[in-house]
Amino acid sequence: MPSLSPQALAVVDELAERHAFSREAVAHMMSAVADGNGQMAMFSHPEFGGPGQWMQGGLLMLSDPVNHLLKARVDALCHEIGEILAHQPGRLVTHETTAWWPAELGTPNATGEQNGLRYAYFAQARRLVVQTEDTLQVYDTLDHRISSLAQQQGGRSRFTLTSQHGEIDLASLPVISTGRLSPG
Repeated sequence: MPSLSPQALAVVDELAERHAFSREAVAHMMSAVADGNGQMAMFSHPEFGGPGQWMQGGLLMLSDPVNHLLKARVDALCHEIGEILAHQPGRLVTHETTAWWPAELGTPNATGEQNGLRYAYFAQARRLVVQTEDTLQVYDTLDHRISSLAQQQGGRSRFTLTSQHGEIDLASLPVISTGRLSPG
């Protein structure tokens, strides 16, 4: 996740007071929204009901889906952070160069990490890069405009995407390349 800039720490205090969340929770969400380029966030914090996902445009998934008050508060916080990032992108985070995906893909539209799996989505290039342990796979997203990503647990872990075509299993997308990360 990106590091918060000194200016961001003052904004964290403002947002914590306005949205009635702790400073730690707001800092966590600010990093998550920044990691999703101001348009999405994958987060896990007790004050937000545990793990969840937010996407600009109205999608919000919390572990407690019927807690409408919490959903409204989390959505308002994420939306405000996204607006700040859209209008003053350098104000909140200092970006450390920690790109783990192929450099030729550029800057991802969204990144996330969950249960030992991390991903980077590149809408323009129509690519999704997924890392599990030391394996890196690049997928062709075809004509899918991905709006959310989820990892389902159970007897067999499954990674699904939501696009304009509905829910898609990651395994149904063509793999462009597979490689191993060097230790280090």
